[in-house]
Amino acid sequence: MALRLLLADDNAPVRRSLKTLLEREGFEVIGEASAGHQAVSMAGRHRPDVILLDLSMPYLNGIEAARQIRKSNPQARTIILTVHREYHYVLEALEAGARGYILKSRAVEDLASAIHQVAGGEVFLSRGLSQKIVHNV
Repeated sequence: MALRLLLADDNAPVRRSLKTLLEREGFEVIGEASAGHQAVSMAGRHRPDVILLDLSMPYLNGIEAARQIRKSNPQARTIILTVHREYHYVLEALEAGARGYILKSRAVEDLASAIHQVAGGEVFLSRGLSQKIVHNV
């Protein structure tokens, strides 16, 4: 059975590209949101296996959305998908309950592995981010 995903990104062409990539990898995209507050609402209604959240969304960013989703559903598995590589964003995301942090520049290489690892209860960071965190803490 395919893992069920919720995809949240305010950029429609990015969402379409990600959805195509995810479906090609055998995942089922059960919902799409263009803002953080929509992602929170849809996550509560649809209970996806993994929720992919863009960091920079209007009204409610991906980190705050992850925090709210985690509060209402502690078992939720969330991944932040972003262009921001600064370590403070990674730390904030993990503190908010995200279990994955993927750079959009590495989405093609990392996304499928990250989803499987996060769905299995593990943490996934795009290559190079863990070293950046260790050196800045």
